[in-house]
Amino acid sequence: MDAKIAEVTKAFDDFWSIWALRRNKAQTLDDILPYFDPRITAIGTGEHEKGRSYEEVIQNFRDDFNELHTPILVDFFRKETKLLAPTAGLVEAECMLEIPVAEGTPVKFHLRLSTIFTLVEGRWKMIHNHVSIPSDGQNIGESYPIDKLKAKNDRLQRLVQDRTKELEERTHQLRKEKDRTVRLLHNILPKVVATELINTGKVKPRSADNVSVLFSDFVGFTKVASAISPDQLLNELNEVFFQFDRIIKAESLEKIKTIGDAYMAVCGLPEENNEHAFACIRTAQKMLRFLEQRNTRNAIQWNMRVGVHSGEVIAGVVGKHKFTYDLWGHTVNVASRLEGAGQAGRINISDQTYCLIKDQIQCQHRGKIKIKGGQEINMYFVM
Repeated sequence: MDAKIAEVTKAFDDFWSIWALRRNKAQTLDDILPYFDPRITAIGTGEHEKGRSYEEVIQNFRDDFNELHTPILVDFFRKETKLLAPTAGLVEAECMLEIPVAEGTPVKFHLRLSTIFTLVEGRWKMIHNHVSIPSDGQNIGESYPIDKLKAKNDRLQRLVQDRTKELEERTHQLRKEKDRTVRLLHNILPKVVATELINTGKVKPRSADNVSVLFSDFVGFTKVASAISPDQLLNELNEVFFQFDRIIKAESLEKIKTIGDAYMAVCGLPEENNEHAFACIRTAQKMLRFLEQRNTRNAIQWNMRVGVHSGEVIAGVVGKHKFTYDLWGHTVNVASRLEGAGQAGRINISDQTYCLIKDQIQCQHRGKIKIKGGQEINMYFVM
């Protein structure tokens, strides 16, 4: 008999521990389902907690887990277990229940529980559960008058309704703030990177062996910029870079940054792309065609040179308050040097990029040209 009493008590403790901790939030319902007998019924402190059938009981607990994900503190100070029959046990207990709220003092209740378990195929399952609130001045274990319970229940219902409304309003506000944060991060970081930052609070640096980096800038930018107003300059750059953003998005490139009139993008990061070199060449060609067409109808003329180099890079997010997704490595430096060694209206590429596209794209060999740092590299103009 003592062993069965211990088993019933353990079933009771395990069930209410899972219910209080809510480790799986709304999915905690799946964790407690094995404790229910199909014939279960329940009586609670309010009409919404009455369960006349298995389906009603399950729905009550489902609503509970959906409404509150935060763990609840349950402190049992009285617990008595007895057997009603060889296959039935009753646990009568009292506890203090503390429910956290978004703001303010947690809500505390003195609860009584009377839970009946039945032995089914070697496992104790809950067949009836009765939750109540003692009346004011009532001692532990004493019965209570129904009128006082009803009055206290009414007060509790109003309190729960008020708290629920506050929680709903706070949850709605938090959801709006989170949505704004997510949209902002997706605007400044690649989607995959932004998701990692949101989920983990950090972004792990990654290396990639096969990417192509595109650099561009405007020839004679300083001269043009000095001849127009700051507002005009900003409007010009906004219009041009907006179109560049559309082009790289269509070609599956990732914009890294703009520095003044310089524009930097990469293909092959954060998601792999075996056609990274071709995608960068197509992107550069579309950017140059856009400027050519724009120059035919605009008084302000922009002439651009482009450099593309392929190789390995390291990518990551820098900054704690202002996040920036950036690239580092020799490949980035060479792409920048290729752009500087190019010509207006031309796409200047390295030997590494040329080897990836030579079978499908015609290029003009420029020979070995010295770049900053004294290194000589083979360069090609895309025809």
